[in-house]
Amino acid sequence: METTAVLVVGGGPAGLAAAAELGLRGVGCVVLEPRAEVSHLRPRAKTTSVRTMEHLRRWGVADALRAAAPLPVAWSQRVTFCESLSGRRITDFDNAFGLTTTRDDRFAEAGQQVPQPVVEDVLRAHIGRLPGVELRLGHAAGTLIQDDDGVITRVRGRDGARYDIRARYVLGCDGAAGGIRDQIGARYVGRSDPRPNFNLVFRAPALDTHLGPAVQYWVLGAVPGLVGRLDLAGTWWAIIPGIEAAYGAAHASDLIAALLGAPVQHELVASDPWMARMLIADRFRDRRVFLVGESAHLNPPWGGHGFNTCVGDAVNIAWKIAAVEQGWASPELLDSYEPERRGVVEQTVASAETNMRSLAGELPADGPAIQLAKRPEFHSLGLVLGYSYAGSPVVQPTAHHRDPADVTVYTPSTEPGARLPHQWLPDGSSLYDRLGLGFSLVGPVRAGGPGIATLTDLARRRGIPLSLVESQSSQAFLLVRPDQHIAGRADDAADLDLDLATGNRSTGIQTVSTVDSSAPGD
Repeated sequence: METTAVLVVGGGPAGLAAAAELGLRGVGCVVLEPRAEVSHLRPRAKTTSVRTMEHLRRWGVADALRAAAPLPVAWSQRVTFCESLSGRRITDFDNAFGLTTTRDDRFAEAGQQVPQPVVEDVLRAHIGRLPGVELRLGHAAGTLIQDDDGVITRVRGRDGARYDIRARYVLGCDGAAGGIRDQIGARYVGRSDPRPNFNLVFRAPALDTHLGPAVQYWVLGAVPGLVGRLDLAGTWWAIIPGIEAAYGAAHASDLIAALLGAPVQHELVASDPWMARMLIADRFRDRRVFLVGESAHLNPPWGGHGFNTCVGDAVNIAWKIAAVEQGWASPELLDSYEPERRGVVEQTVASAETNMRSLAGELPADGPAIQLAKRPEFHSLGLVLGYSYAGSPVVQPTAHHRDPADVTVYTPSTEPGARLPHQWLPDGSSLYDRLGLGFSLVGPVRAGGPGIATLTDLARRRGIPLSLVESQSSQAFLLVRPDQHIAGRADDAADLDLDLATGNRSTGIQTVSTVDSSAPGD
């Protein structure tokens, strides 16, 4: 029987991100993905957030993704509201989705508009170069059998043959329709929006607009919806709320003409009906099996957070499994995955649902009203960068954390649980580039002192990788985790609790769901 440290079931964004994180840390894994090739007919997610780009930077592939993206950031950073693509401009949102061509002190990487299939292609190529990481295309997971030491998974190979893999951990990254969630006895809790939506992809090389470049055009005319370029060679996407599948399929050309404001010669590439779903699994784990990404939660696309939240899940669980596998963290560290990620997921689903209350057909053709209603959708760094793991059993307790009341405002914080505030260093590099693969002590380390020696000696004896990173932005010492979140803060480095941060003192952890269990399922 084959063996591996981690079996990743599903090679979409969550599974590929988990493999990239594990591979970065030298932990072997096998990724099972039924799709032999990534289809580019349907773009799916189109927004890669500044936070996800920071993770791509850690993996060394941020530049590769930008090079592969059909729309360069320099081409447009704008969302435009209009009557139609040939009609009147109503209002604009500039620097939407963290898109900027100038260096911003708040983050190490700007956002990137890029279709999800391109992201998957780049990550497939990346993990294919990582020692110990194997991507098996055309392979699908079947039944799981758990025991105290691992999980045996029955796999259907590309040729139809069956075989078994034994892994110490399994990550269920198989999406909403995957089977891992059912196999661990978890279920979605939440609701679906009853209104239909209809997506279109079409080629129209001659199509242009007097409105100028924009990554999204929100059309408020007779047929309200969204439209935008997938590339600069004439491929476009559209989302039309309120359109039933049968009507959309029969009238696709008319719908496209209405969005554009005039008929245009085009070729229909693909269409998809869909419904918005606000669903969160009632639990993210059963012993050695973890739900990651859309197998654990679904949210509407408004705001562009879904795919990015999946990547955040993958990073969180993968670095923790790597720490346990390498022997410098307790298995109890893994108990913090759900408490940390559930809160982020709930905030994200709530934000997307709020954005959904003001769709194209429900907005007045009034610039100030649109700015008020839609700003949280396009400027959401308070959510993207401001989420915190405060309250986690492996984060130093703090009495000062408050979830941001306004998702449009990001306020950097050195409170335990927060993402380490970013800064550009005098030599032009990012502070994040100085962090180690393990924990990092960030602060006035050049001044030395007995506390630093005490902490580094403890880390050496525990086998915990600890890097020293000079930063004069604060006189306090920050213990920063591999995912760039702050595990603890102290005036004396000796007071930082490595045992707590690595799960060695995280007793009595409880997973508490705040999802309304009385809400109907999908």
